[in-house]
Amino acid sequence: MASEVENFNRGEGVKSMVYGGLDGIITTFAVVAGAIGGELKMEVIIILGFANLLADGISMAVGDYLSSKSERAYDDFERLETAKQLKNNPQLNHVHIQEAYESKGLDSDQAQLIAEKLSQHDVDTQMKVLSVGEEEASQPLTNACITFFSFAFFGLFPLIIFILAYFNSQLVPYSFPFSIVMTFTMLFILGVAKASVTKENSFKSGLEMLVVGGLAAAAAYGIGSFLANI
Repeated sequence: MASEVENFNRGEGVKSMVYGGLDGIITTFAVVAGAIGGELKMEVIIILGFANLLADGISMAVGDYLSSKSERAYDDFERLETAKQLKNNPQLNHVHIQEAYESKGLDSDQAQLIAEKLSQHDVDTQMKVLSVGEEEASQPLTNACITFFSFAFFGLFPLIIFILAYFNSQLVPYSFPFSIVMTFTMLFILGVAKASVTKENSFKSGLEMLVVGGLAAAAAYGIGSFLANI
């Protein structure tokens, strides 16, 4: 059980990291690409980028917090309701446990014997067998913090070269190409991180992130260029 909770927490943490990091990279680079397409000044690009990092990062964290909290509240409600049903109708619980073990391949007699033994235990033990309330390990505040810091960390990469170019004008011609390289590199890394949880092929997952991020960036750059020429 402890191992399952640990795996769940790890999965939730990586989910928040990917969730925040992906949005951080894509939205920040979209702002940068749109600003470059619109031929805005270097200072404006940096200001817009950092404003996006702060405002969007907080928004994402709050959204993740509220979402996780709502999910946890629902799990708590489900657990309480199930506990009431088990206390009021022990026979119903016996049937559920038997069905649960039969679904795992045990024959009816074996499942019934196990159900009879487990029915003698307290409600918490019975609910663990029925897998009710196991996802209560979710930590809304922790997930929100991971989302925010992941958003800020990964979202900073498309901006790094522009900050350096602000202090060294020789870097200006290379700022956007370098930003593209950094963005796509971090997108691929995020895709690989996602694959560690979803058990997908790492390269395929990284490539998928590149495609999604690339399409968003291309759209932002195209819109910026179009508006600049109106």
